[in-house]
Amino acid sequence: MTDIQSVPKFSAEVFAAYWAAPTMSRGFDILADDIVGYWPGDAEPVRGIEPYTAKIAEILDAAPDLKLEVIDSATVPGPVAGEELVFLHYVGRGTGPDGPFRIRGIDRVRTRDGIVVENVIRYDPPILPRG
Repeated sequence: MTDIQSVPKFSAEVFAAYWAAPTMSRGFDILADDIVGYWPGDAEPVRGIEPYTAKIAEILDAAPDLKLEVIDSATVPGPVAGEELVFLHYVGRGTGPDGPFRIRGIDRVRTRDGIVVENVIRYDPPILPRG
């Protein structure tokens, strides 16, 4: 029998812990295989866990010292049973190709049974060139 407490679930606290020390070696067990991610500046969303995690890797390659700090958050029931919408307001700091930067962002994360199925990411200014 699986201990329900040991099954990973996305939350604002999980987001904050990951982005306090981001790495490509952990934290992706809460992502659905068919996750959809909407990044600022991208004409099309990324679809699937490999393109989604590749986008995170691209950001961390461009700004390896990036850290995000959650300012506030809210979690509400989604429109479908088992869904939740997690709203995250954060600030970030790092060093990118053009030097040190500071961003302010808002994500809206849709989870289903604690697993991330969709993430709408909005932050400004852009870390990566738009294109």
